[in-house]
Amino acid sequence: MKSLLSTIFLAIFWLGTHQIAQSQKYLTRNGYVHFKSNAEVDDDVEAVNRSVACALDIQTGEIVFNVLIKNFTFRKALMQEHFNENYMESDKYPRATYKGRIVNLPSIDVSKNGKHKIKLEGTLTIRDIPKNRTDEAELEIKDGTFIITSAFGVACADHNIKIPKLVADKIAEVIDVDFRVELKETSSK
Repeated sequence: MKSLLSTIFLAIFWLGTHQIAQSQKYLTRNGYVHFKSNAEVDDDVEAVNRSVACALDIQTGEIVFNVLIKNFTFRKALMQEHFNENYMESDKYPRATYKGRIVNLPSIDVSKNGKHKIKLEGTLTIRDIPKNRTDEAELEIKDGTFIITSAFGVACADHNIKIPKLVADKIAEVIDVDFRVELKETSSK
């Protein structure tokens, strides 16, 4: 009986490590996210975050983004302060995340350079409020690097971001977001 259990354990261990070794994960810690609120008045609210973490498993198509809210920088310090304290409450909700997958990745030859339209399906969580999304993006494979770009809208109401009536003409109800990540292969051993 001990021999049978040992054999089963070894088989499970081998299969698990073999699967991990075969998995191809790509990663970055310096992705780029930009957002802009095209306001009715002439002072658009706009910010950039250049330290976005993203991981992609090209075997499964699973993709994860982690965005620290306080890492967004604005042209004006006062805008940044209001963004963190009043709208995003970044001390209470320090990060936004996206967990999903690239639906059509299995149909792409990832061993060849080229550009491909991709479909992302997943959950965007901002202020601990998850919202299922389907978005279009572009995947460029360039000498072993995976470059993913996209632009989409995020409705403030979807994540309970309240816009006071006093500044409603300065902040759009739907925020324009774009991102760019360059993912490089990482060892999964």
